[in-house]
Amino acid sequence: MAIIGDNVRHEQGICKMSNTETVAQIKEMCGNARMLNNGWCHFVYRHRHFVSIPDLSKEMLRISMPHVAKSSEYDRTVLEEIINETNRDVKFIKVIILKNGSISLNYDHKISDGDEIGVIIPHMVKTLCLASEYLITKLQSS
Repeated sequence: MAIIGDNVRHEQGICKMSNTETVAQIKEMCGNARMLNNGWCHFVYRHRHFVSIPDLSKEMLRISMPHVAKSSEYDRTVLEEIINETNRDVKFIKVIILKNGSISLNYDHKISDGDEIGVIIPHMVKTLCLASEYLITKLQSS
């Protein structure tokens, strides 16, 4: 069984957890978190904005850094090369360009046996911070 808290359960051999447990860990790590009307959790860590997006199946954790940079500030061909490179080089991170032109970073983690939310959430957030620094460095040097 996953070591995540009272809100984790097994259904047909799949580990699941509630958004309540995720938000509690985010609040413990960041000191503050704001629930949005759509069920997302907005929080700030090291002056960077994040959202935790609940998975309806409750089998996965998704944390996103919704805005790293504006895509319009970079040559499209160079930007695509840097995004592809970042997606290859930074494990578990997916870089995408949103419809509004923001470059966004996402980290999805499938819940599995032995997972500890007190380890997973900080790891995801810190990995997103490192990935954003990697991406920004690459963009600035292009």
